[in-house]
Amino acid sequence: MVIDFLFLIKAATSISIVVGLSLIAERVGPRIAGLLTGLPLGAGMVIIFTGAEQGAAFAAESAHHMVPGFVTTAVFVYLYAAAAARGRIGGVKGVIVPSLLANGGYALSAWAMSYTAIPLVYAIPMIAVCLYVTSKLMAYLPNTPIMARVSFGWRVMAFRAGMATAAILLITGIAGNVGAQWTGLLTAFPITLYPLILVIHITYTGEEIAAVLKHVPAGLGGVVSFCVTAAFSLPALGLGWGTVVAYIAAAAYLLTFSQLTRWWAGRT
Repeated sequence: MVIDFLFLIKAATSISIVVGLSLIAERVGPRIAGLLTGLPLGAGMVIIFTGAEQGAAFAAESAHHMVPGFVTTAVFVYLYAAAAARGRIGGVKGVIVPSLLANGGYALSAWAMSYTAIPLVYAIPMIAVCLYVTSKLMAYLPNTPIMARVSFGWRVMAFRAGMATAAILLITGIAGNVGAQWTGLLTAFPITLYPLILVIHITYTGEEIAAVLKHVPAGLGGVVSFCVTAAFSLPALGLGWGTVVAYIAAAAYLLTFSQLTRWWAGRT
């Protein structure tokens, strides 16, 4: 009964997240949508559910391994955005090449990262440099806003919900059986971001999704802040309060980053 309840919670949460982010991308612009992907949505669900099933210590260790694991996320995002911008087409045909490249890049980088054991003291500056470099490499991508809105009918809803549910249930279902390091690396896969990518890219073109993805590296600082905090707060405070503190850290990063970029933009 507990497993069935957790299964339903995972499904309902993932559906809400991807549908909500898709609507945000259409209504508030690519920059905000990209930054909001830094909210620890997929990572947060993995921490909560693996913590509930296997204990806070396992979840904290997984959070530790997520931090260097986000190198794989940066690889995924860069390869998808570059291929999508180059192709400039939408629909099912448009997502094939970017998906193959991005998923292949993620798999290779995750395999390479699985042979490392990087302490947090080194992982934090490493991922900070990685996200900065990735952001600079993506600076050339277009800032194409999503102009033409599609009707949010039941077919679109079913697609978004189905992709989100399948991604969350697959990753969280596998992660608990492969150890803390691979749990962290698997969680670094863009669990909630990838369904969102497919939704926007199939609906529009490669330029729109590239415009969203170019802002993702900056936003990922939020989920990195969540994981770093969770690695310490979960053992000290337990799963409940430890997760709350980690979410506060992520929100503080995103708010601070947003205010600083707004201030900097006002000066230039």
